[in-house]
Amino acid sequence: SPTAPAPAGPDLNALKWKAFTAIAISFVTMVFSMTMVFVALSSIADDYGVTLRAVSWVVIVQSLVISGVMMPMGRVADMIGRRRVHLAGLLLFAFGSACVALAPTFGLMIAARALMSLGNAMGQAVGTAMVVAVFPPEERGKALGSQTSVVAIGSAMGPIVGGFVLQVAPWQTLFWMLVPPLLLAWVV
Repeated sequence: SPTAPAPAGPDLNALKWKAFTAIAISFVTMVFSMTMVFVALSSIADDYGVTLRAVSWVVIVQSLVISGVMMPMGRVADMIGRRRVHLAGLLLFAFGSACVALAPTFGLMIAARALMSLGNAMGQAVGTAMVVAVFPPEERGKALGSQTSVVAIGSAMGPIVGGFVLQVAPWQTLFWMLVPPLLLAWVV
């Protein structure tokens, strides 16, 4: 009797690169957001009528939230699932970014920046673990090297793209620009 062909399963190679693509988009966007803001600080200070010393809280609050929350978010992800934490982080980051762009006062902008940073920490806390989980052991070096390259690209793009955008648009545009790639990463 002839043997039936094995049912076609999912293409694991395609699935791992799809997962990598989603994580890469989110990492580029998150790291981009961390470096783009430096070129916008003067414009933000002018818009809200605050000093350059006060506007430094735009950067400080992000550093504090990410530093304080990233490790606990990794533990939460171990308990409820990395994918859930990553996806929730993407939505929170996108929502926080829109809130930053719409903030009518400097205080609300800082609060929105903290919310945005919480989402950033959630996404970054699990990204590397997710990349490692979808690649076989013999390809993990390539995956982590690719992820490192993505982070470097996002970091380098921030001030360059931010500077170009600020030549033609208000600083809020920088935060609106973050929303589409985050939603794309969420869908992928």
